[in-house]
Amino acid sequence: MSDKKDFTARARQQLEDWDYQLDRLSARLNDLRDEWRGEAREKLNDIKGRRSEFEEKLERLESHSDDAWDDIKAGLEIAWDGLKTGFLAAKSEFEDNKKH
Repeated sequence: MSDKKDFTARARQQLEDWDYQLDRLSARLNDLRDEWRGEAREKLNDIKGRRSEFEEKLERLESHSDDAWDDIKAGLEIAWDGLKTGFLAAKSEFEDNKKH
């Protein structure tokens, strides 16, 4: 992820994909058993919050010069990894709870 333009393009595409999947998961909350619905809603809200934070950082990156890319890159990659991990964990848990 060394190139700013490539990184931002991939990040924007991934955010679009996650937005779609988050919308689908949100729509399926009512399919969950009552005891899991509240927890699943909290996890989805947490992921949406992380997503918003990441997008804010991405927008800052897009507005900075290419020279600032190296300074911002590490923080963005950490935020990206956290968002990705949280999203995958929430999705997996949602799917596991739905089976029960």
